[in-house]
Amino acid sequence: MTESWTDEHSAAPPNPRRWLVLAVVLAGAFMILLATTIVNVAIAPIQRDLQSTYTAMEWVIAGYALGYGLLLIPAGRIGDRFGHRKLFLIGVAGFTLASAASALAATPGQLIAFQVVQGMMAGILNPPVLALIQTTFPAKETGKAYGIYGAIGGIATASGPLLGGLLIAWDLGGWDWRPVFLLNVPIGLATFVAALILVPESRGRRGGLDVIGMLLVSVAVLLLAIPLVEGQRLGWPAWTFVSMAAALPALAAFAGWELRRARRAQVPLVSMRLFAHRSFSAGVGISLCYFAGFIGLLFALSLHLQIGLEKSALTTGLILLPFSFGTLVGAAISDNVARALGRGVLMLGAGIVIVGMVGIIATIHWWGSGLELLPALLFAGFGSGLVIAPSVEIVLAGVPWQDAGAASGVLGTAQRLGQAIGVAVAGVVLFGTLGSYSATAAEKASPELQASLVAAGLPPAEASAATTAFADCFIRQSRASDPTATPPGCEDSAPGPVGAAFDDAATSALETNFNRAVQWTVGAVLVGVILTFLLVYLLPRRPEEPWAQASKTDWIVTTEPEPAQ
Repeated sequence: MTESWTDEHSAAPPNPRRWLVLAVVLAGAFMILLATTIVNVAIAPIQRDLQSTYTAMEWVIAGYALGYGLLLIPAGRIGDRFGHRKLFLIGVAGFTLASAASALAATPGQLIAFQVVQGMMAGILNPPVLALIQTTFPAKETGKAYGIYGAIGGIATASGPLLGGLLIAWDLGGWDWRPVFLLNVPIGLATFVAALILVPESRGRRGGLDVIGMLLVSVAVLLLAIPLVEGQRLGWPAWTFVSMAAALPALAAFAGWELRRARRAQVPLVSMRLFAHRSFSAGVGISLCYFAGFIGLLFALSLHLQIGLEKSALTTGLILLPFSFGTLVGAAISDNVARALGRGVLMLGAGIVIVGMVGIIATIHWWGSGLELLPALLFAGFGSGLVIAPSVEIVLAGVPWQDAGAASGVLGTAQRLGQAIGVAVAGVVLFGTLGSYSATAAEKASPELQASLVAAGLPPAEASAATTAFADCFIRQSRASDPTATPPGCEDSAPGPVGAAFDDAATSALETNFNRAVQWTVGAVLVGVILTFLLVYLLPRRPEEPWAQASKTDWIVTTEPEPAQ
């Protein structure tokens, strides 16, 4: 039998509980997006408590990101085939259990394993969120629903450092960092129960699952993501570049396989026809570039504040709070702005973010990195809300509801890869600049250190030798792959005035070094936002109409049993 692309979805009466459904699915989205940034501020406490290496802590974050990106596209197709509600429930349950297991981890290895599982559950949970919004709401209301989704996503991502900082500062029950993961348990349980009661089932295309396509796209994602995650730590060996280059033929093989399935009247994992429409193909590029810039900015500032300025997790979160507040305000008005400007809302938002990031660079250069950052962060956050909130509607506007899950998976994968690229670029530029500028930073701190050592009672010759040793240790630590590890022969200084002098010099040199490095880093990730601004020109001026209005002969999908592959 065959199934034509009739507009049965838009003809059906709207779900009277659709806003409650939205609240439920957004609770799931909030959990998985919050987890992308909340753990960043918990790395130092986790490292101390589990007596772990810095490399292992990097994998706590990387494991979540890899698991997340790996399953997004397969999960989108599985949801279309077996039901978005079923997949949403599986994702919520798995994410909640993995969060609880992460909170109870006793070793770094356990925590990394549980974070990989938690990321995989996030990858399962993300596509049905967008698919359920698209299949539950009539076309005239999807803009508002996607705007709320974008607002929640931006707030969850930007507020992660503050919530994490608060939970660690409160030390609930003496559990230190563990409430950062336990926070998801009550949210997950409530979301699961509410979804059982309120969320309706919906499906997209029927047909086979395309196991070969799933394997091909998974290989392509891993070939690109693993070197992005590991490259900085390993010093970018040759295999990382070979792996990233190999991702291109892997993607080409995937596209070729999907076209072959379509020619044989088999349902593909991702319909290549999606990319024939400007709103979707340009939107995927926008998502990748913007998330690279947006996440790269937050990552760089978090490292700058916590390592460079030695601020607490809570203080870091409070300093970054204006960005979250600006995102909320921008997202709240984005739907009205989008109705007036069409694609122009994305250009306006990206332009504001560009100005805000330039303001961040100027503020750090001329004034500092405390409350002085508030105006620039608030301004950049406002622009971010104007980009993130309406972009989903603009990108998915022309996608038929039967392909909502698969399209959402592609969009989510672009965002996660953008996140990995942003973090990788920020890490390369930040740590590379720290290493190259470390000698200058140590030189600037040396005269005051030598004077303080002499004042503390050391002979001038001994003070000079100690100052030279300090500079050598500072340079070696700045150029190390683990900036938190003390180089051999650079143990803690003696107590008293001499020790205080070394501590003051280290603080001064570290601040000087990071101030310089973070300016270059923000400038590097700014490129992603500039590309976002330029890619908006590829979008149609107004959102494309649903493809159900296309010629019915163009959209015939077989639901008969497929021949063996």
